[in-house]
Amino acid sequence: MSNSRTKNVVLVVITLACMFFGACAGVSWSAMHITEKPQVFRSLAKLVAGGSLQPKDVEPDYYGTIVETLESAELNRKAQERVHVLHPELKDSPVDIRVIQTKGSAIFNILVTGSEPVYSQIFLNGLLDEFMNFRQAIREKAQKDGLDVAILERATTAMERNTDWKMPIILGGVGGAVLGLVIGLLVSLLISLQGQPKAPQA
Repeated sequence: MSNSRTKNVVLVVITLACMFFGACAGVSWSAMHITEKPQVFRSLAKLVAGGSLQPKDVEPDYYGTIVETLESAELNRKAQERVHVLHPELKDSPVDIRVIQTKGSAIFNILVTGSEPVYSQIFLNGLLDEFMNFRQAIREKAQKDGLDVAILERATTAMERNTDWKMPIILGGVGGAVLGLVIGLLVSLLISLQGQPKAPQA
């Protein structure tokens, strides 16, 4: 095998090695980043809006008002106070509230996400109770019937959210491999330039 061919093989090996170690580093970094994230738990409950009114008779912003009320800071505060009164042993834990209306129906899915599973579930039940109290007060004040909302499902036991680790790992590996390829090509280029004979001086 000629020296030139041997040198080319060595350069290819260096480039591939850089790609391999870059991919390993990218995967390791992504895995470390995922494991450092705090655990997140989700609890789900459901409400249904019904009553004597037909869907065509419901005001356009009626469903939107339900969502806004459930996600409001005021109802959040009342739910926290309810948890304090009923469960003084529990410490406050930040939660995120998201309400999604099932398409084509009057069912509302209330999702509470937090770092403490027990608190998340109890808070969601407190939120439901405070919302029902709010709706009852509105109905009594308006002295109207028909716009009632019922609890379809109470808060489920808060379950840990499944982290989507596949895509970050793949992206980390690909990104590391690309970076390793660039480094490998630069190293190979430098080796090639160093190995070239110098031009004779005049």
